Amino acid sequence: MLGNEAIARGILEAGVIIGAGYPGTPSSEILPTLAEMQKFFPHLKLEWSVNEKVGFEVAYGGSMSNARSVAVMKHVGVNVASDAFMTACYAGARGGMVLISADDPNCYSSQNEQDNRYFGLHALVPVFEPSTPQEAKDLIKYAFDFSEEYQSLVLFRTTTRLNHGRGDVVLGDVSLMNREYGFDWDRSRWVCLPSHSRVLRMRLLERLDEISKFADDFPFNSLQISDEKINGVKYGFVAAGIPYSQLLDALNFYGVSKKVSILKLGLVYPPPKKLIKELLKASDEVVVVEELEPFLENIVKQIAYEEGFSKEVKIHGKDLFPQNGEFAGEIYLENIARLMSFSYKRVPVPDNMLIIPPRLPILCPGCGHRATFYAIKQIEKKMKTKFVNSSDIGCYTLAVYKPLEGIDTEVCMGGSIGLANGIAKVQSKTNPVLAILGDSTFFHSGIPALINAVFNKNDILVVILDNRSTSMTGFQDNPGTGITISKEPGIRVVLEDLVKGCGVSSDKIWVEDAYNLKKTVEKLEDAVKAEGVRVFISRHLCSLVESNQFRTQQIIPPTIDVDQDKCTGCLICINKFGCQALNFSEDIKKVSIEQSVCRGCKVCIDVCPQNAIYEVDA
Repeated sequence: MLGNEAIARGILEAGVIIGAGYPGTPSSEILPTLAEMQKFFPHLKLEWSVNEKVGFEVAYGGSMSNARSVAVMKHVGVNVASDAFMTACYAGARGGMVLISADDPNCYSSQNEQDNRYFGLHALVPVFEPSTPQEAKDLIKYAFDFSEEYQSLVLFRTTTRLNHGRGDVVLGDVSLMNREYGFDWDRSRWVCLPSHSRVLRMRLLERLDEISKFADDFPFNSLQISDEKINGVKYGFVAAGIPYSQLLDALNFYGVSKKVSILKLGLVYPPPKKLIKELLKASDEVVVVEELEPFLENIVKQIAYEEGFSKEVKIHGKDLFPQNGEFAGEIYLENIARLMSFSYKRVPVPDNMLIIPPRLPILCPGCGHRATFYAIKQIEKKMKTKFVNSSDIGCYTLAVYKPLEGIDTEVCMGGSIGLANGIAKVQSKTNPVLAILGDSTFFHSGIPALINAVFNKNDILVVILDNRSTSMTGFQDNPGTGITISKEPGIRVVLEDLVKGCGVSSDKIWVEDAYNLKKTVEKLEDAVKAEGVRVFISRHLCSLVESNQFRTQQIIPPTIDVDQDKCTGCLICINKFGCQALNFSEDIKKVSIEQSVCRGCKVCIDVCPQNAIYEVDA
């Protein structure tokens, strides 16, 4: 099973009722997998929430009502949820409550590599971390029992390699809790005003102390002690999660996995102090293997100092393993060889091996976002100026690359409008400030910043790229589609109405189909030249979703071709627009269209200044 599927299975087996979150790679498959099971297990109550904070609050409301609940999000989503999360940790859990944080070493699909184990240290709650899909299923199932036993929230930390890796998984029985559900009106616990929170803070510390005492007996921690020496040294290792699994592979490669001491952690915080002390006693040198920050390394060094081992035992960590990125297998092999004086040489790349050239991620063929960014560039050219394009997180962020080069900032979800508010206060009027974001991102966190712009009379143009999909994370629905996670009809929230509700007047709102390039340029130019807070909604269904619908409905998209007699080889369609269906022949100096790639959007017809691109008659 995929790691995320195994996690979903563990959630199901644990008898969870409520699951909520916001899609974000690498966590995106967890809730949809549960949603596929919903028809067989109708007790499940699942939703894609509008953002991670709301998703956490939905789940926590379930916990308050004695229902086992889970909130699912990627690591940066925990930042969004942290306002509610930090205080909820004071009150603790009633029904078992788990927050899944899917971290992303190497930034495969994220804007940073933050290590969310520190949220456990910050919030004073336990952090669980599985090392295989099987353990992920078993550990998250156990997490709900643990949460209820200690009345504590549990932070369940994964990484991309676990979420998207696969492994054999032995399934267990699905539990259904025999209990009463409903709110208990415990105001002293759930109303977190200062007089209550001071008491709740003491209870939080008491819970953490109880968990700390249990950490040495935590069933997913294990300690292997070896008295053997390698080149005269007794080695010990500490690891958790995927690094533990890969460490074992490397030790087995050298045939020394039974000759070293290994502390494997499933509970990474609070630490099992007695087990760490035993490892220190049995070792001359201890190596802490972990991706990203020296979280465990600092803990081990602190315990070594407190217990008087700091001078006797040499502790390695970030002196051997880097503090950035995901560890490839070679990193383990090389560093263990260097540590233990083994011989290791990387396998050379064969001379005859085909090396694939590097390729930047790009927008899909027929993507309406490409047409919108091309239109923005055309207006810039016509006005002989340069816009400030403050962008957001989504497929459209790929427009930062050539040939569109249409993005100037990108920090976080909803940040496009917030940043534009500040930039517009000092930017010259000759450089219009645009905030560019997608429909799902606008629902997620763009609304408060738009209201801020209206309230403070900041001069910005908000461009909402409405493709009716949360495409980058897997085509999930959002409030703009009106379809829930179970694929049942919900209530569609109309963007234009929402924008009006934020205070933008009707004469400052423009809407156009992104595929209609001429009208898009015309209306967008009007929007750019207007003043105050205005909104342009560029709308067209995600091209991948649309092509799937065409196949299902047996609709043949238009065929687009190039009149070779009219084509001058000016390369405007390739160098300025950049759809990958357009090919240029160096032999004849002409452009052609790769029909297997073309989506038939027809935008390139308007791009071509020679009128050489045309729609073939059906």
